[in-house]
Amino acid sequence: MSVDVELTGISELIEKLQATNAKFNSVENKALKAGARPILDDMKTTKAFKDRSGDLRDDLSIGSIRSKNGIKSIQIGIDKNDISAVYYGKFIEFGSSHEVAKPFIQPAYERHKKEAVEIIKEEIRQALK
Repeated sequence: MSVDVELTGISELIEKLQATNAKFNSVENKALKAGARPILDDMKTTKAFKDRSGDLRDDLSIGSIRSKNGIKSIQIGIDKNDISAVYYGKFIEFGSSHEVAKPFIQPAYERHKKEAVEIIKEEIRQALK
C-alpha cells in the first residue's frame, strides 16, 4: 500500500526560509561587529606602545566577517598580512629580532571577550523580539 502526498506552497516556504536566513545573517553580522567594538576601543587607547604619528591607532579597525566551516569570525586590529604603511603594528604586538613585543591586541581581547559575548547575545535577543 502506498500513499501519495501532494505538498503545495513548498516554494513559498523555501523562499520565506531563505529570507529569514538572510535576515539572521545580517543580524549575526551586526552583532559580531558590535561585540568587536569594546576590543577595538581598548586597542586604540592602550598605553602599551607609543604612536607618535597616530597612524597605527587610526588604522586599527574592525575587519570584514569571514566564515569557515559554518563558523563566523571577525578580525579586529591589524591583519597579520598587512603590508600598508602601518605594517609595523605586527612587530609591536609580536616583537621581532630587533624589538621586544608590546602586546596590545591579545590583552584587549582578553579584557573584553566576556563583554563582547554579552553584546553579541543582546544584539541577537533584540533582533528576535
